[in-house]
Amino acid sequence: MGSLTLVTIRNLVRSDLNETTTTMLSDTELNSAANDGYKHVCSLGLCYESKITKDNIAAEKIISLIGNDVIRVNYVEYKTGTTQGGKGLLGILPQTVGHMPLNTSTPQGWFQWGQYLIIEPVPDVATYDLAVYAACYPAAVMSADGDLPASVPVEFHECIYLFTVFAAALKLRRWSDAAGAYNRYIAEIQRKRSEYIMKYPDGRIAHVIPDSVEEKRG
Repeated sequence: MGSLTLVTIRNLVRSDLNETTTTMLSDTELNSAANDGYKHVCSLGLCYESKITKDNIAAEKIISLIGNDVIRVNYVEYKTGTTQGGKGLLGILPQTVGHMPLNTSTPQGWFQWGQYLIIEPVPDVATYDLAVYAACYPAAVMSADGDLPASVPVEFHECIYLFTVFAAALKLRRWSDAAGAYNRYIAEIQRKRSEYIMKYPDGRIAHVIPDSVEEKRG
């Protein structure tokens, strides 16, 4: 399924549930269900990714992420001013703070604590800069009948549609249809999150040039 619009989602839902009029399922109700699906997909799929710039941070260990609607921090860079790219920091466990060996006075590790980011160690400078890459909740609801927000990958549009089918079936008290749509929704969002969002570094062996190549014939 390709890119969708709110109009397309409404039409597909009515077709699936054989409710072609607006008597039982109004446009307003379906738009509200689609917006719930939009937020739910961003929450479970971690597909609404943002770069949060934190510049001129005072020399402190605890960085507030309040106001950025962060679900999960994925990656943190220690950078110099506005220069793109920087030194990637390692994700660490909270228990290692105060026990990990430190060979410089620049930040080396981070962990998320709710809506706060903890940096270890604090750099030996007056101010410093970070770039935080995180999965977030959407900043606004969908209101126009045009394309779905570009911030959500097109691969996840189908998940928003499936959630809307589930919510509409619940409204109609069609429990079997609701259960089927929800199961499809969960299966799809798990698959798409694994395929498109989760990031796994390549193993070293994938980039090593072999010393020799042997041809074997069976």
